[in-house]
Amino acid sequence: MHKLIIGLLVISAQSTAQSLQLQPVNFSQVTISDQFWSPRQQTVSKVTLPVCIYQTEVKTPRIRNFEKVARKQGERHEGIYFDDSDVYKALEAISYSLKTHPDAELQKTADEWIDKIAAAQQPDGYLNTFYTLNGLDKRWTDMEKHEDYCAGRLFEAAVAYYNTTGKTKLLDVGTRMADHIDVTFRQQNRHWVSGHEEIELALVKLYKATGNKKYLTLAD
Repeated sequence: MHKLIIGLLVISAQSTAQSLQLQPVNFSQVTISDQFWSPRQQTVSKVTLPVCIYQTEVKTPRIRNFEKVARKQGERHEGIYFDDSDVYKALEAISYSLKTHPDAELQKTADEWIDKIAAAQQPDGYLNTFYTLNGLDKRWTDMEKHEDYCAGRLFEAAVAYYNTTGKTKLLDVGTRMADHIDVTFRQQNRHWVSGHEEIELALVKLYKATGNKKYLTLAD
């Protein structure tokens, strides 16, 4: 009798869990107005992001690498091989901040960066300044070099900017890169192990933003 009751309770709990599926709420639909987080959001907007922009445009060659690719003058890559990812991280942070603290100049900066990123994308969708400037023949040969990690950061920035502004230029860049990875690996059944986890959750976000199940399958 006790086993029967426990069994019924388990079945009931499973049914309840299945019927109460949790769904995430898009950050662009959330407004925070409390006294703990609001001041921190203000600090990000007024202090942190200007520092990020300075580091990206002046202190380091991060955005200059994208400019070099677009110029096609045989210039060499500067900095660390995963530096592209920090540009994308800054863009993602800008996207979150624009939701809570709209700023025309900040959005202008983001749009200028996005133009430079788009100009650096290769015809087949590939986007990574380290390999484009150092030799495309070497791309996808070293699992440690964070190519797919940088791509994941691109996807997250693209989705965040789209959710905040409704602009699709960076999202289009991201989907083209995701399509390139899909053709290169999933469709070819080619083995690859990420040197740094990240792209998996980014592809899920890209799937949710576009509705294209291919990106969910690629994440799997």
